[in-house]
Amino acid sequence: MARDSKEDSRALLLMGLLALWLAAYGYSVVVLVTTQPVPAATIPEVRRMVGFLGWQGVAGMVAFACWGVGWSFPRGSGIRRVAAVPIVMALALVLVMVGLALFGN
Repeated sequence: MARDSKEDSRALLLMGLLALWLAAYGYSVVVLVTTQPVPAATIPEVRRMVGFLGWQGVAGMVAFACWGVGWSFPRGSGIRRVAAVPIVMALALVLVMVGLALFGN
């Protein structure tokens, strides 16, 4: 059975968004690892965390777009589950950050 071109277009869009999300997510880790702290700053690690959280924000917006595009696929399909992975990871990061803020010393 042939798939229609509209579904193919949505799948291609989703693959592009997933690749963009993976690039932004990966680059946030690279920024966290490679950015040198500024010793004269009040809190030297702020520069690293701002870069990391900035790129995580970009990745989070792309994750939301992935989830939105994935919503149009049939319920329970594998592609819809894959489209939800970025938003789940973004929400997990938010929960970890809130947990650290509340319970971390």
